[in-house]
Amino acid sequence: MFPEVRVALFGVGGVGRAFLGLIDERATPIVLVCAADSRGAVVGELSAADVGRWKAAGTPDLVVGSSPGELIAHTQPDVIVDLTSCDFETAEPSLSILRAGLGAGLPIVTANKSPLARYGAELRALAGGWHRIGCAAAAGAALPAAAVASALARTDRIDSIEGVLTGTTTFVLGEMQRGVSVHDATKMAQEEGIAEPDPRIDLGGWDTAAKLVVLASLVWEDLEPRLDGVSVSGIEAADPSAEGLQRLVGRAQRRGDEVVARVGPEVLDPGHPLSALRERDKGVVFRGEAIGAVVVTGGRSHPGGAAAAALGDVLRLSEVAP
Repeated sequence: MFPEVRVALFGVGGVGRAFLGLIDERATPIVLVCAADSRGAVVGELSAADVGRWKAAGTPDLVVGSSPGELIAHTQPDVIVDLTSCDFETAEPSLSILRAGLGAGLPIVTANKSPLARYGAELRALAGGWHRIGCAAAAGAALPAAAVASALARTDRIDSIEGVLTGTTTFVLGEMQRGVSVHDATKMAQEEGIAEPDPRIDLGGWDTAAKLVVLASLVWEDLEPRLDGVSVSGIEAADPSAEGLQRLVGRAQRRGDEVVARVGPEVLDPGHPLSALRERDKGVVFRGEAIGAVVVTGGRSHPGGAAAAALGDVLRLSEVAP
């Protein structure tokens, strides 16, 4: 038998519910001991149905304080999972959750890229490095970009990263080149469940920029890439009349002791490794002296993909495989 893994889950929205569903469906050693959202928390040994009933009731079921630190102290989890809806500018409430978990000496898993991109150096210092931080869901969700970045960083000196990392912009740019307005294309993406209710972070290029910084930090941790060092243009800079396939591309390159990074619309050559991406697909290309080009594509944007990535991180950080 595998050892029990006690998990405290913060965030029970779309990705959180998908995560709970995976726990119930799969034979994992995970025991959910806390589920919390902005209204409060429920504690105990919980099933997805328990959390669903709590959500439906609309009232918190907790007698202790509900700050992240208090919940962690009360429930004594082995791993913290942060699937909250996070403010991109402040990185909250995710940042407070991650600080509390790492401060308690626990590994953390997050689907939020903002705290990692804005406060990555601080969080890695609290964790003692990336080995106690699970960021697969933040860096690419179903696209295993973080795992590949970590593996390649151990085997070669990576020179550059280029990626199409946001499914929303891939969809919207494709529709724009078919003559659809940005407004209508964005509405279609929302109806398809690709775009967030507020898609400005995606369309403005900042979602791509944050994911790029996370991947760059995995590859070049010693250089501490920063989000405020990325030159960012969103789809407003795209030319709908341009010939060829247009995508929002993030590029990062190591130049001596610094990382130069930018995000913006580009027309991809038909032979480019990322030119075959369609609809919700994402992709990333890592280039290095020994490895040449390593291409990872797929990982369509969907809450289930982010939930599966988070589950994989929980099992990895617990040193448990189902």
